[in-house]
Amino acid sequence: MIDQYNVFSNIIIRCSINLRVHLFVLFYVSLVLLIPIHAEENQLIDKKEGSDSSSKTVPLPSIVKLGGFVDSYYLYNRNLPKDNERNFTTQAVRNSEFNINLAYIEAKIEEKNYRGRIAFQWGTSVNANYASELNTEKYSNQNSVKKIQEAFVGFKISNKTWIDAGIFFGNIGYESWISQNNVNYTRAFALDYVPYYSSGVRLSHQFSDKLSGQLQVLNGWQNITDNNKDKSFGGQIKYVFNQHFILTLNQFIGNEAPNYERKQLRMYQNTILEWILSDQFSLVGQVDVGAQKNKQSFVYEPWLNTYDPNLSEYRETSSHVYRQWYHGTIWVSYLLTPEYRMSFRIERFYDPLQVMVNTGTKNGFMANGYTATFDILTYNPGLLRFEYVYRRSADSVFAYHDRQTSKKEDFFLLAFSLKI
Repeated sequence: MIDQYNVFSNIIIRCSINLRVHLFVLFYVSLVLLIPIHAEENQLIDKKEGSDSSSKTVPLPSIVKLGGFVDSYYLYNRNLPKDNERNFTTQAVRNSEFNINLAYIEAKIEEKNYRGRIAFQWGTSVNANYASELNTEKYSNQNSVKKIQEAFVGFKISNKTWIDAGIFFGNIGYESWISQNNVNYTRAFALDYVPYYSSGVRLSHQFSDKLSGQLQVLNGWQNITDNNKDKSFGGQIKYVFNQHFILTLNQFIGNEAPNYERKQLRMYQNTILEWILSDQFSLVGQVDVGAQKNKQSFVYEPWLNTYDPNLSEYRETSSHVYRQWYHGTIWVSYLLTPEYRMSFRIERFYDPLQVMVNTGTKNGFMANGYTATFDILTYNPGLLRFEYVYRRSADSVFAYHDRQTSKKEDFFLLAFSLKI
């Protein structure tokens, strides 16, 4: 009995010792595991506090700049056309109607080594400008891209060199898509028939305090969805003689024919000379020359018809002939007082071979334009504008009442815009 009791006691003592050992091991393991977790929690708290303090020292508005623009108008066309839309323009296209020409919201980043802008837009000028975008492709069509005004990112690759990629404003022409940047509200013919926007890559370099330049590789002439497999090239050279004279040269070259047609190389040269006499008076002249290769040529070979009556006497072949068109525009602006400004525009558009404007008439599109604009500047950052435009063509091409056409078009326009 005693021996059995001793055996039982020894078992209890051993179990007690083993239990203490197990408890000690469990406690030690728990301690080892809990210390790093506690340390990590402290680090997370420190990081959170650090991030809060950094967000206070570098506020978001200093990095990202938000803005917007609304451009509203009412146009009264004295031709009284049955159609509510004007031809040969993309700006203020609606007749006898209150509408929005352009509205956008934007976010911009401008830092030392990088920059970018994204802007989404709406308005009648947007619908007009993006009407030629391809809408037959499966994944790229005008319904999605026309809401994008600009969407690009840029990096500084050297002290005076930037490279930007994406969708950005076109560089050809004196007038901007943003009406407040122009001395007249509507645009000259020369601006409505050059790209308002481009898609591709541009390289900008500041050669000196006076000379700067750009080189662009683009999808094409104002298109985001490319209509062929070729890329186009654009360029700019800008020279600031002094505070009174600025010379800008813009170029474009590229094939603008779709894939199912022969290549039709387009070349364009835009020259702008700004003469800023004073803070009150400025005079700007612009000359544009364009040339595009003919789609096809026909060679007279009567033996073809003799050999095979089903063949024509003319054989179609590639053309070496270029069709040309020209623009000429002058802007004069005078600040009457700090509150009022008067501006005038005289223009000539010459496209008898109908390269850019297809009228189907004898003389093509040859038109003169005269514009007078009165601005009230007291609503800054808003702008109230009154404008009268008179245009006359060699042929009867402008819409007229009772579904007829006229050689002239003239209208009055009231516009108010706000830019923040």
